[in-house]
Amino acid sequence: MLCGLMSLAFSFKEAAVATPTRGCSEVEQDALLAFKANVKDPSNRLASWSPRIDCCKWSGVVCRKRLDLSGNDFEGTPIPHFIGSFQKLKYLELYGSNFSGVIPSQLGNLSSLYHLGLQSTMDAIPIGSPLDWLSGLSSLRFLDLTFVNLSTVSQSWLSVVNMLPSLRELYLFDCNLNHIPSSFSSHLNLTSLLILEISYNDFNSTIPNWLWNLTKLSTLYFDGNSLFGPIPIEIATLSRLRELYLGGNNLTGSIPTSIGNLTSLISLNLFRNSLSGPIPIEIGNLTSLTSLDLSWNSFSDLIPVEICNLTSLTSLDLSWNSLSGPMPVEIGKLTSLTMLDLRVNSLSGSIPIEIGKLSKLPDLDLSQNSLVSILSEPHLANLTNLKSLILRENSQITVSLDYDWVPPFQLEFIDLSSCIVGPRFPQWLRSQKSMIELSLSNTSIEDNVPSWFWNISFATFGFIDLSHNKLFGTLPSSLEGMTRLDVLVLSYNKLEGLIPRWPPQILALDLSFNNFSALPSKVSTQLNSSFYFNSFWRGFQLMSSNNQINGSIPSYICNLKQLGSLNLSNNQLSGEIPKCWQEAAARLYFVHLGNNKLSGEIPESLGNLIGLQSLHLNNNNLGGHLPLSLQNCSGLVVLDLADNKFSESIPTWIGQSLQNLTILRLRSNDFSGIIPANLGELNDLQIVDLANNNLSGEIPYSFGNFNAITSRTRTMVQKVSTEREVDFILFGGSDSISIVTKGDEYIFSSILYLVKSIDLSNNSLIGEIPITVGSLAGLQTLNLSRNNLRGKIPYTIGGMISLETLDLSFNNLSDVIPQSLTTLTALSHLNLSYNNLSGQIPSGNQLQTLEDASIYKGNVYLCGDVIQKNCSNYNRHNLTIEGYQNNRSQLLPLYLGSFAEYVTGLWDPSLELGSQAWLMLEDGESSDSLGSYSSSLLPFFSNHICPGENREALSVVKYGAVCVPSASVLSFEQEDRDWMDAIDQSCKLDTNSRIVHEQDSFGLTYPSAPEKRQCKDSCEMPSPKKQCSRKMKEKSISPSKDSQSVAAKNRRERISERLKILQELVPNGTKVDMVTMLEKAISYVKFLQLQVKVLATDEFWPAQGGRAPDIGQVKEAIDAILCSQRDRNSSSKL
Repeated sequence: MLCGLMSLAFSFKEAAVATPTRGCSEVEQDALLAFKANVKDPSNRLASWSPRIDCCKWSGVVCRKRLDLSGNDFEGTPIPHFIGSFQKLKYLELYGSNFSGVIPSQLGNLSSLYHLGLQSTMDAIPIGSPLDWLSGLSSLRFLDLTFVNLSTVSQSWLSVVNMLPSLRELYLFDCNLNHIPSSFSSHLNLTSLLILEISYNDFNSTIPNWLWNLTKLSTLYFDGNSLFGPIPIEIATLSRLRELYLGGNNLTGSIPTSIGNLTSLISLNLFRNSLSGPIPIEIGNLTSLTSLDLSWNSFSDLIPVEICNLTSLTSLDLSWNSLSGPMPVEIGKLTSLTMLDLRVNSLSGSIPIEIGKLSKLPDLDLSQNSLVSILSEPHLANLTNLKSLILRENSQITVSLDYDWVPPFQLEFIDLSSCIVGPRFPQWLRSQKSMIELSLSNTSIEDNVPSWFWNISFATFGFIDLSHNKLFGTLPSSLEGMTRLDVLVLSYNKLEGLIPRWPPQILALDLSFNNFSALPSKVSTQLNSSFYFNSFWRGFQLMSSNNQINGSIPSYICNLKQLGSLNLSNNQLSGEIPKCWQEAAARLYFVHLGNNKLSGEIPESLGNLIGLQSLHLNNNNLGGHLPLSLQNCSGLVVLDLADNKFSESIPTWIGQSLQNLTILRLRSNDFSGIIPANLGELNDLQIVDLANNNLSGEIPYSFGNFNAITSRTRTMVQKVSTEREVDFILFGGSDSISIVTKGDEYIFSSILYLVKSIDLSNNSLIGEIPITVGSLAGLQTLNLSRNNLRGKIPYTIGGMISLETLDLSFNNLSDVIPQSLTTLTALSHLNLSYNNLSGQIPSGNQLQTLEDASIYKGNVYLCGDVIQKNCSNYNRHNLTIEGYQNNRSQLLPLYLGSFAEYVTGLWDPSLELGSQAWLMLEDGESSDSLGSYSSSLLPFFSNHICPGENREALSVVKYGAVCVPSASVLSFEQEDRDWMDAIDQSCKLDTNSRIVHEQDSFGLTYPSAPEKRQCKDSCEMPSPKKQCSRKMKEKSISPSKDSQSVAAKNRRERISERLKILQELVPNGTKVDMVTMLEKAISYVKFLQLQVKVLATDEFWPAQGGRAPDIGQVKEAIDAILCSQRDRNSSSKL
């Protein structure tokens, strides 16, 4: 161990040690012997190092006052202190020797030193604290501290370095410096400096003005330092500059015109800043330039023609800007160019023919512009050295090359995606034998892929993208033999047939959106890619979604040991999911088998995929329970099991084991039981969709704890994506999820990480909405509709300030709408319909823009301008609590009567309640008064003949007599309030019954019978207690004498329309006779039983000071009930 601390193993190169001319001094010899004693020398290179021999004669020691240990590996040991004893040493170089620890201050004793190189490696960074010892090196001309950690001396480094007046070269690359003074108050001694390399620190400052005093500078590397502000015009004072690097900063403004004074420049690099404005024409003065890089800025306007005066340029990069206009034709003067990159601008016009004069050009990149041009042979004929042709995403470039043309070059990289190449497959490619990457995506090719294509470049092809065309035909079986092919993208074509065996080394195979019918029966399961970027990939990507693939999933799929992503969604796959998943498939992170016809249960072996992050099994016929083994997939971010037949309860292990879960989608299954409260403990969960199940119980209070949703700014921590990039060519895609919001279903993909949604709709949840939901400030969609929730809408809802969609419809929520709802400024979709809400609808702010009255439909006690109910008039009518208690049982038949009128098409808006009847109700009068109210309300069926004896005419209205069985007089005296059982089951229709209509009467008629009684049209309206005493004679109903009257016609049409509606509401109503259909309608009426029970409770009725519903509000309630029943039936069918 060196200095008794650690052992050394190194490859010792030539060393030069400062010694007197007459031989080694005793002190220096002892130091070297101590060094030898503490290092490993497996090759015995230091055998000659003996005290009996002059050290100047030792192997590797040259007595020329130099010590060079560069390129050795000292395995992170400290720099030996004894080096400081070589007082006459002039040259010390430790470059790349892998020393670490604090730089010894003893180096300050080397007063004769003119060269000090302490550049370390990034694996073992020495610490330079403090640096005061540098002041003793007054002769120093070269100082290299690259990769030395100088963070502790950030405030003083310049002052220390300023004490080296002879310094000519200073290298402080990536030294963790975070401070640079903008000015220097002391005398600047660095005026001899020629090279200043101070890149990749973190100064976060403007360009310091003391730099302009370094007038001898020839090289300034100042890139990657977080510099901001403009480039000062004083930069012109550095007239000797040959190399200027200011790239990778945050500089703004335009390039100063004074840049034209730096006529000695051979390299100017300003890449990756925020510079803007036009490129100054003065840049044309820099005629010595060989390299100009202005890429990744915001330069606009035309490419100045003066750039074409820089005839010494070998590299010109103006990419990633906003340059516009045509390419200058003078570009043909830059004949020394070996690199031209103009991609990602807004260049327009044609590609000048003069570009063909750049005969030395190996790389031409004009991609992602707006060029309108025809690329023909004259553009390319002289580019004999061309290796790379990149024109992608210029949708108006037409590549028009003769079918039989043989280019003078051999291209290795071709990217013409989104240009116009088709409709024929380009024949000129047949001559290209060295292609490595080829992209012809979206090039309007409508052709069969020729057989020769798979043979050319057979041994060199590494990347092929022919996606988004209309290619047809089949793939060759020889595909398996393309031993260097790593990426094959053929998605969005019309290819068909069997998918052939793929090459064993392949990294990505994308065959999505074609017409392939089957997977290969057998493939190699030992994937072994040789592609240079393999280490950056996450295994083999197999994407064959949206085809016509049928049959079962082959078992080899779960044995592909390097499989990383599997997408077989949207096919015709059937059978069970393979049960052979092994732990060896640990790379597998993405599985999408959704939208197939898979059946059975999720196999237990799927739990072996411990690296799984996204699992989609949605929209299949899978059932049973969720296997416990899935809890082993603790890295799951997305779990989508929607639209299946999974049953039993939602397992609690989801909230315990899947701590990374971000998306949980279990909608449209048969899950039952309560929602596990521990789901609220999943900190990253931001999409929860449990809709359309049979869940019961209350909404857990813990649902207000979702950390990802309580924050407005936090987005998805882990994003699952199969998207990959090769040389800026993207393929694959982001994970996607279907989400119901604002009443419609949307698929979110690229912005999925921003979505925050909770959907618990269409279950059987009870209780109140927990007030904790108000803490979900980042939630955008909340859907709790179609449950049995009760109580108030929590006032805390105003805390959900990101809410865009709120649906609480079809519940039993009561009381007033909280005023805090008006603070939800992002709200654009609101549905509170069919509840028991009351009071004035809040107005102002965002609610002012939601003017659709259907938002509040079915809430009979609401009032406000949006539903055209005057709250001042509405509140005048007050039903006392005592009156309500007395009359509640008699008010409920009004709902049934209204319903009977509605479903049979007999609702007449001309019927009005007498004001006297209302006054009686308001005053809490007796049931006798209510009787007259009922008589005015119940125009059941005119000329309704009821079978049996001793029937009672309950009421007579203007349409004629209504005969109602005595058992149909509803009674609410029973404890169970089972009013539906009180309907006389003997009063049924037979097949001869018919609906009739006359000018003054309409209703249901029965076949006449001698024993039946009828109320004649001349009967006066009796009181509710008065019976019709006349003997009823048989009477047939004759047609109207004026059958052509408009009124009669309108009535008939209205009845016909209502009957059609009724037929549509009744299952199979159009396929049975009228009697059967009406009997089926009775079952719909019975559905009201539960609703009336609810209405009979105190919670439905307003507190003291409220008002009983009027006839219009009753109708709204009936509408709500009918709609609810219809939706529930629809859901049950699904």
